[in-house]
Amino acid sequence: MTNFLNLPTKSGGLFRVVVETPRGAAAKLAYEPKRGVFQYSRPLPVGNTYPYDWGFVPSTLGDDGDPLDGMVIHQAATAPGVVIQCDLLGALRVKQKDSDGNAIRNDRYIFCPRKEDAPDKPLAADHVSQDLRREIEQFFLSSVLGTGKTIKLKGWQDAADAAKSLSKGVKAFRRRHQR
Repeated sequence: MTNFLNLPTKSGGLFRVVVETPRGAAAKLAYEPKRGVFQYSRPLPVGNTYPYDWGFVPSTLGDDGDPLDGMVIHQAATAPGVVIQCDLLGALRVKQKDSDGNAIRNDRYIFCPRKEDAPDKPLAADHVSQDLRREIEQFFLSSVLGTGKTIKLKGWQDAADAAKSLSKGVKAFRRRHQR
């Protein structure tokens, strides 16, 4: 049984993203490493679906104790457990408050598949257009309705700054697993 959490973060200079919830899903799925399954987590608010594949970057750790989140911008829908090799486009910086009032940083990293996997790739290697940014922001703001969480968007990072943030997540993962 594959433990997706422990896959190497990168392969051949590209980031790996493990898909948890495919594009078009109206429910959030989450990887359960102890059982090695992708299980139902919660429904999205009425009328919402994931606009793109959603998942995590393996061998990373965020402030919430989970792997860093990633959205893969492409025209296909995959399935839970698919691993996509991607270019990093940037990140949406997010401050999240849970229902207990605890505030953490919980950025959303934005990727696109390598050119060989998506020849119709509509994005520049390190750019997310203003229109697409607004659409992504609106999705994330609406996706937390009814969860007890609130989020504040803190702006966008370009690919270089997002890569530095991802490196911190890799280091946090290594520290936790060296104990």
